[in-house]
Amino acid sequence: MLKQYTKTTGKVGFALFFALFFTACSDGMLEGQEESNSNATAQDANMHPYDVNKHALNKVVCDPMGGGSNGGSQSGLKAELFYLDSSQPDYNRVGDYFQHGTKSTQELFFTDLYVPTRMFDTGFPSQTGEMIKDDQNNELIEYFALKFRSVLKLNPTDLEGDYELALLSDDGTIMRFTDIDGEQQVVVNNDGDHPTKMGCGEVVHFDHDTTVDVEIDYYQGPRHHISLIPLWRKVDANTRAEKECGKLGNHRFFDPNNNSKEKQTYLDMLLRGWQPIHASNWHLPIQEIYNPCVEGTNPRISDFSVQDIGEGVAIVTWTTDIPATSQVLVKRADGSEFVTTSDNVLRTSHRVVIDSEIDFGETYIFQGISISADMGKTLSRVIQETF
Repeated sequence: MLKQYTKTTGKVGFALFFALFFTACSDGMLEGQEESNSNATAQDANMHPYDVNKHALNKVVCDPMGGGSNGGSQSGLKAELFYLDSSQPDYNRVGDYFQHGTKSTQELFFTDLYVPTRMFDTGFPSQTGEMIKDDQNNELIEYFALKFRSVLKLNPTDLEGDYELALLSDDGTIMRFTDIDGEQQVVVNNDGDHPTKMGCGEVVHFDHDTTVDVEIDYYQGPRHHISLIPLWRKVDANTRAEKECGKLGNHRFFDPNNNSKEKQTYLDMLLRGWQPIHASNWHLPIQEIYNPCVEGTNPRISDFSVQDIGEGVAIVTWTTDIPATSQVLVKRADGSEFVTTSDNVLRTSHRVVIDSEIDFGETYIFQGISISADMGKTLSRVIQETF
């Protein structure tokens, strides 16, 4: 069935952007926020183009399944993470994970969705290097689900026309589009426990001014293999039905024991016009403003130091080779942590005063965080201090 979806604009007006930006930046000094640097030069006084507090670096997970390619600041997909605990049954429908699972506080961002069949035993690395864990401090490698949201549209080099949609996944996945009435419609249903399986779906017409709000629901059941690739191909009246629809096997499309090497079955699909939906086709929902996982010019941090001045107050200082923001990641002995609030000023001399959440007799680990104007991110060396 051919379906037509809405034509809208996915751009944020400059007035709205700056209103959101200055609202976030105008609240003044907060506890744990760095002081203004009175010696800042005119160059250092520039403001970061985004509010870096929107996505705390210790709560952001970037391309946790690997294989992503870097896109622009408003490109990509955002995902919510849900997981089961050991007392819950082994659900075999993605909706059960959202209904019965625990929703994580982590924010997951993907620049792309291209995960050919591979072994899944590395967990979810966050931006700060820690592995993503559930509330019982267990690394997540199975029995979790992801709800992706993005906006799908053609890039300038894509041809307009009718596109057939499909999903390769292990385990279940459902793709939904929002129609012109604002209702979500299932366009590919590949749900259930199974090895890597090709689920084929609807045919949708795309022009260059067509934008579609997309939701992809995915879950990983028992461990050992994982895969997730949204696909499409341009079709016409002469296009033959895809013979791999409904076929499955963890060694059918890729070789998980050989760096996920493409098997001939998958290569033949590419020759028949199928292609993974490219990173340039995914765009963040308008309310996200920017993708914190974009790679940019990483500042070089030097002279990082922590000074205990008593009364539960710490002064943290460092310098960067290029203008960047100032934040500190503080980890407590019990494993909990927090990131101080940034004033979003780009500077090379950094000074953060932490005058709360520091208790006498306790040991803390400090790391400086600096983010450059093009979203390059650097963490300093670690300093441990007992107060």
